[in-house]
Amino acid sequence: MSTYIEKTLELKYPPLAIFHSQARPDEAKETNLQCAMSLVAQAAKGETVAMDAATCRCNGAASGFGLVDFDIGAFPGGRDCFLHFLSIGNKGWERGRAAIAQLQESGAPKHMLEEFSEGEGFRKSPEVVSNWHSSLPKVDPSGPWAVIKPLKDLKEGEIPRAVTFLVNPDQLSALVVLANFPGPGDVDRVRVPFGAGCQCMGLFPFAEADREPPRAIVGLTDISARLYLRKALDHDVLSFTAPWGLYQEMEANAPESFLNRFAWKTIMGKKE
Repeated sequence: MSTYIEKTLELKYPPLAIFHSQARPDEAKETNLQCAMSLVAQAAKGETVAMDAATCRCNGAASGFGLVDFDIGAFPGGRDCFLHFLSIGNKGWERGRAAIAQLQESGAPKHMLEEFSEGEGFRKSPEVVSNWHSSLPKVDPSGPWAVIKPLKDLKEGEIPRAVTFLVNPDQLSALVVLANFPGPGDVDRVRVPFGAGCQCMGLFPFAEADREPPRAIVGLTDISARLYLRKALDHDVLSFTAPWGLYQEMEANAPESFLNRFAWKTIMGKKE
């Protein structure tokens, strides 16, 4: 059965439950995908997916979903090459050029060589990247597996740590308003931080669960994540991830909210 929010927003994709587990669920398919966003796309199409630090091929996804700390020292060329990769690129300094040569010898894909050399340009400088990395929250996983599955498919004993909605701009607007609905002063309960797609569905909302009041996280503003998802999902999709407690509050408040009023009904084409 769909939830009130899912039904009223007429979501194309089901809300996704994200949590840690001691074991890989029996129904979860084994995977060897490069980017964790591919797992998100599979879950959005109704599958149960799971990853642990050993089976995840993306250097950042295991940390993005809170399984391990983000070890940028394991990046090709080490920590400093990662700082350059996210900002100005590695072709302009000696250690970076040596790392580029090693990647070429190893047969790295062309797009990886280009981004490693030129830099992704997501932050202004390596120093800015370093400050961002130092500010990332730390969370304690309750198991070695990160599980993503449609919320409706939760089994007894499975409690989400967060719930992700994959939405268009109208639906995102509704969720932002609903998150800020309940009380006086609650007008800043949604964040849009700089971060990877997986961090905005895992690490950041997991950390927000311990904050009072908890805040939801808008994601898929990560250009790399959008690159991976542009064919698997709609081009205009963004993510809205709420810690479990905030999601429950939003679901409880939804029936008395604007979702039954003129503006939203008109947007949805239901106003008589």
